Amino acid sequence: MTAMERGYDEQADNAGSRQELEQIEIELLLNGVHRLYGYDFRNYALPSLKRRIWHHVHAENVPTISALQEKVLHDRACFERFVYSLSIPVTEMFRDPGLFLTFRQKVIPLLRTYPYIRIWHAGCSTGEEVYSMAILLHEEGLYDKARIYATDMNARSLQQAKEGVYEIGRMKQYTKNYMEAGGTRAFSEYYTAKYNSVILQPFLRKTSFLPSIIWQQTLPLMSLMSFFAAM
Repeated sequence: MTAMERGYDEQADNAGSRQELEQIEIELLLNGVHRLYGYDFRNYALPSLKRRIWHHVHAENVPTISALQEKVLHDRACFERFVYSLSIPVTEMFRDPGLFLTFRQKVIPLLRTYPYIRIWHAGCSTGEEVYSMAILLHEEGLYDKARIYATDMNARSLQQAKEGVYEIGRMKQYTKNYMEAGGTRAFSEYYTAKYNSVILQPFLRKTSFLPSIIWQQTLPLMSLMSFFAAM
């Protein structure tokens, strides 16, 4: 074996060791977060998770994932920033209009046969798709007999969802989505514009927005459904 070949082997060994160490650090961080706070990120897609963890390592100005783990486990504010960095909101009103159109055409007739309707939005983000469902049910005459629940692990997103306030610049796209989803009225009827924001009409904001931790820590799926049924 030449000196160059030995050098390549040593580099490969070092790279393998770094990758193994990184994997161990990530596992310890996620296990610690799960055990202490009840949030379980252990089955998230590793490539995306790794990028977001390293981004947060740099944001917190710490040298390693292990150092981030120590800070996250001992500093609640750091943990909350960490959770927010792992749950970037991706949503919009009537996102995937075809889905909402199919729901209106195929599912609504079935829901009309029920005396009462409960709908759960898991991972509701900032609430746009939840309010989209409320608008759809309202237009189909089912909103008064429906109860909508929405959960998300991101406290900031939940707070915005509860407030129902969004940027006015998004309304053009949201209106387009609404029309493609089979909307039957003027979308502007569902909000009031003020400066650079809009606020959704009060009658749409009766959804129960809840933190995911309620069921992540203690409730299996069947117990969760019983929990919602009792509310």
